[in-house]
Amino acid sequence: MRLTKQQTSLISGCVRKYFGAGANVWLFGSRVDDRRRGGDVDLYIEPERTDLMSELKCKLSLEDELDLHVDIVIGRPGKVNPIYDIAKTEGVRL
Repeated sequence: MRLTKQQTSLISGCVRKYFGAGANVWLFGSRVDDRRRGGDVDLYIEPERTDLMSELKCKLSLEDELDLHVDIVIGRPGKVNPIYDIAKTEGVRL
């Protein structure tokens, strides 16, 4: 995984701030592969609560703090989307 402990802690804290203490987050995509270089930060989040403003504030806060582009995928209860399973099986839970 190509994030520092400090970065993963920052991500976890930000996600819980905007999506609830019970929110879960996974890092997936190129940042999980230690052999790759660069790339954005892809996050899959299963929120306790969410709204559009929380999603935008979290993304902007993370991009500002990490100085990296951040893509966020929000799991929606009752919705089936293959990216949810890919993120959870190939990603790293933070």
